[in-house]
Amino acid sequence: MIYDGLEARNRYRGLSKGLDVLFDWLDDNDPSKLPLGKTQILDDKVFANVMEAKTRKLEDAQFEAHHKYMDVQIDLEGCERFMTTAGEVVPTGAFDEATDGGYCQAAPDNHDLLEGSLGQGRFVIFMVGEPHMPNLVAGGQEVGPIKKICFKVLGDRLWDGA
Repeated sequence: MIYDGLEARNRYRGLSKGLDVLFDWLDDNDPSKLPLGKTQILDDKVFANVMEAKTRKLEDAQFEAHHKYMDVQIDLEGCERFMTTAGEVVPTGAFDEATDGGYCQAAPDNHDLLEGSLGQGRFVIFMVGEPHMPNLVAGGQEVGPIKKICFKVLGDRLWDGA
């Protein structure tokens, strides 16, 4: 996971081909101007999903993970909390290759949970395979609407074959 202010994104240049493409795009475009839905930035290697979502309580959420894509998430309206874990997880169902998504929960002895919040110009990058739990209600807030972007960035190991 990388968690920082959007204005500091250039310190992460060179980590990934796709992140460099996204950062170049962000240098020339205002992400708040994107329409709802999918916008391709570089074919299916880098694209944006703009969505209106609702935050949820921790007990109503589970971790998700992806095999092909990194998630780069920012909130455009509202604020969400997220969690990730470096510890062991247990799948809660079969991985769906078509959607590049699978769900899991922290293993019973896994207390290695990290959290942060978006909004106010912050972003988070969840690496390929990293369990993450987005859209959690922020501390002291009630469940409510958010508008966010989840940029999908193809992992480098798949870049040349795509």
